[in-house]
Amino acid sequence: MSDEFRVHHCTSQLLNLLGTDSSVSAADITDHLLQNKTPFKTTQVNTHSAVLHISERAAKPQEFIHKYEELKAKNVRDLDSLLFLLSKVIEDTALHELLTKVARKRGDAIKMIPQLPPSGMGSSLVSLPPSGSKLSPEELIKLRNTIEKATQSSSYPSVDAYRKSLLEKNRTRNPQNTFPTLPPWLHGTMRKPNLSYNFVIKPRTQHLTIPLTNISVQRQEQNVVKDLLAILSGVEGHHILVHPGEETNAQKRFIIEPTMDVSLAEMSNMILPIASSYSTVISFIEEKSSFEYGQVNHALCFAMKNIIREYQINLAQLDDQFRHGDLPLQRLVFLLQPVVQQMDILASVATAIDLGHCTGGAILSLLHNRISASVGDKAAEQLYVYLTQLASIPYMEMLEKWIYKGETMDPYGEFLVEEKEKISKEQLLEDYNDQYWESRYTLCRDRIPVYLEQVAEKILSTGKYLNVVHECGRTVSYPGAREIIYSHNRREYVQQIEQAHSYASKLLLDLLMQEYNLEARLKSVKSYFLLNEGDFLLHFMDLTEKEMRMPMQDIIPNRLEALLELALRTSLADHDVYKDDLKIVLLNYDLITQLVRILSIDTVEEQVVKSLDPTELNLTGLESFALDYTVRWPLSLVISRKSLTKYQMLFRHLFYCKHVERHLSTIWMKFKSLKMHVLHSKPWFLKALTVMQKMLHFIQNFEYYMMFEVLEPNWLTMEKNLNSASNVDDVLDFHADFLKQCLQDCLLTNTELLRMLSKLLMLCISYANYMQDLCRQVGGFAVSDSLEHSTLAGPPTAQEKRHESGRIATITKETTLHFDDLASSPEHLGLVQNYEVTFTNCLMSLLNRVAFISREQGQHCLFNIMHKLDYNGFYQSHMKDSEDVQENDPSLVNLIKQHHKMPVYPSVF
Repeated sequence: MSDEFRVHHCTSQLLNLLGTDSSVSAADITDHLLQNKTPFKTTQVNTHSAVLHISERAAKPQEFIHKYEELKAKNVRDLDSLLFLLSKVIEDTALHELLTKVARKRGDAIKMIPQLPPSGMGSSLVSLPPSGSKLSPEELIKLRNTIEKATQSSSYPSVDAYRKSLLEKNRTRNPQNTFPTLPPWLHGTMRKPNLSYNFVIKPRTQHLTIPLTNISVQRQEQNVVKDLLAILSGVEGHHILVHPGEETNAQKRFIIEPTMDVSLAEMSNMILPIASSYSTVISFIEEKSSFEYGQVNHALCFAMKNIIREYQINLAQLDDQFRHGDLPLQRLVFLLQPVVQQMDILASVATAIDLGHCTGGAILSLLHNRISASVGDKAAEQLYVYLTQLASIPYMEMLEKWIYKGETMDPYGEFLVEEKEKISKEQLLEDYNDQYWESRYTLCRDRIPVYLEQVAEKILSTGKYLNVVHECGRTVSYPGAREIIYSHNRREYVQQIEQAHSYASKLLLDLLMQEYNLEARLKSVKSYFLLNEGDFLLHFMDLTEKEMRMPMQDIIPNRLEALLELALRTSLADHDVYKDDLKIVLLNYDLITQLVRILSIDTVEEQVVKSLDPTELNLTGLESFALDYTVRWPLSLVISRKSLTKYQMLFRHLFYCKHVERHLSTIWMKFKSLKMHVLHSKPWFLKALTVMQKMLHFIQNFEYYMMFEVLEPNWLTMEKNLNSASNVDDVLDFHADFLKQCLQDCLLTNTELLRMLSKLLMLCISYANYMQDLCRQVGGFAVSDSLEHSTLAGPPTAQEKRHESGRIATITKETTLHFDDLASSPEHLGLVQNYEVTFTNCLMSLLNRVAFISREQGQHCLFNIMHKLDYNGFYQSHMKDSEDVQENDPSLVNLIKQHHKMPVYPSVF
């Protein structure tokens, strides 16, 4: 589905939900959105003012701010942009009232639905005591622990569930190359807790083991310092214990013995946040070091381990001072002050990654945003930069591999480019709607670091270009390849990406244009499908006149292939070196069915159309005949099955118009011999030839319009654009635009115009068949037969010429008399008059609709149809007095039924 259709669909759904009136056009809104969209670009907004603005208008400001902080902690993408949008909605009074009205209606509708309690939630609900009841201290502590456990379980998802989802995602993405898993004794139910550097929570019968009631303050201080050093190392103390209800990944809280001196307890509370942060960081490192969390998490854990290692070295030095009696509690608090902020930053990063389930690019985005937010705090900024530089190393290595070699090295699904291995280049030659170039490699929005958003499209294109070169069996060696290093202040990596993009685009473009000669291939396709050298088609139509009349099932394809080769060898197409790639295909659906399939490409109806059975018609050779072309990789990127099908549709349209012209011209030539005698003065004869001349004028000028005012100008424009193309994306866009414009200007994308054109072509064929049948009834073919036999015997003598001329004159005179008696009947005169009126009305309907579309929809090229078909303004002067022919017009239906009951595109020579 294309972006345009997706935006239009969402816009229509939004307008329906809002219940807007019909004056609001979804198409206009879609065009405005598409013109102003900026993909993969972060919108910078004033979040603080937006939050204040919304909270001032909110019914519960504190709850709103709390929810915002919760989402911000989870690193929710585009949260600031959403708040900015909400603030703008609040400022717009009319829009705010409309949304409020719609929400109130939907709320009333929901209230009408019986609400059932959620299944399986009864055990998780917390039962509160009645209001006003008194609780004992033990009951109060129990209730508080229960509420905290419930809130923690909702805020902190299950670690095991998240790990299982990552494992399942990897198996789905690459079932044959799964990463290894850690043994169950390290993670899972059989986990051995003593292998962890974190606190080991053991069940205890009492909260405190050793009271401090009868100990001096000096001795208490020594015991407290000893406990604090143990707590800071992740070991529970004797007088300071870990809260027993804490989970593994929850923030630790501690219980201080109530009998401890107040001053010592207060100073201990200044140090305990370090231990709580340390526990969070250790838990994060041990958890995210598993394979399934990805290389960026592994690199970040490595950076945190380096900091923890220095932290543990400092604790060892402090313990040494304590053993020498030189570490009072006040000195310990002073020495640990720089560590408080450091450990708090590490813990906040770990918590945000856990809450947001961040991996890959999402982690780098979080760290980059933290760097931007810490401007002014030098220590915090340096720490964030250190974490980001180390965490980005594996991501940058994947980026280097992609933009320098066109290869993906992403075993954990972290990189911004996702490869879909099920989509292969062979499908370009099989599937008429294959999206290899767009779908083989795609950008994943959630994996793009914010500092790479502006160059994300270039990154994708660079690797795709090099990947195509790889698929051609070539080795890529970028001479300017060098290591890409993250830097917050200097954006040298952007320049490196742009240089690699320029090299890759030039490499692939030269490969297609020079080595594989794309331009010559396109000219070859034009020669056959767009009838640029149409003499081979005339030869082929002469050779296959008999086969084209036969049912499709009775045609021998090998015979058609042989006749096509003969036509190519005896025409100007013989000089084309690619002529052997042209072949014939007999399709089991008519042109109209194929048009519907093409028009459904990239739309929601596409799957419906593809699931339809072929049109069950008794197709003849003319209706099923089409050309095909063999295209190999990498040219199939440009001339894909989708493009070939569009070329095929244009050819079938041109081919059928040529057939109509040829059929009318043949009948015209037959009647010229009858015109030499008495028929030239007959009113009915002049009327019949006038109608035929109108039809010939229509079909010849319409063909001229398509060939010389649509195909050729658009082709010259595409050639000019291809010469100025800087990359393969431009080539694909120029080629797609050429086909789209040709289909549109040839009336093959507007079903209404196509239906009118089909009626006119049916009338032309039906009238030609009628005149041919009339000629057959009086032996009019004796003239052509005698001429044919006379030319086969060699050059005649003068006497033979005179004898043959007299014989022909006699036969023609007799035929003319019989023909005059048959054709001058009132039935014939009425039928010819009916053909003329119907044809004129259909043509005026077409011209009237073309004028409207040209004027209202800006398709100015369609004005050329009016200039060609109505050069003297005859039809235009009669348009106001005529009415459009309806789709089921009885006169039109009767005319078609009277002559062989022709299908939409009849096959009659």
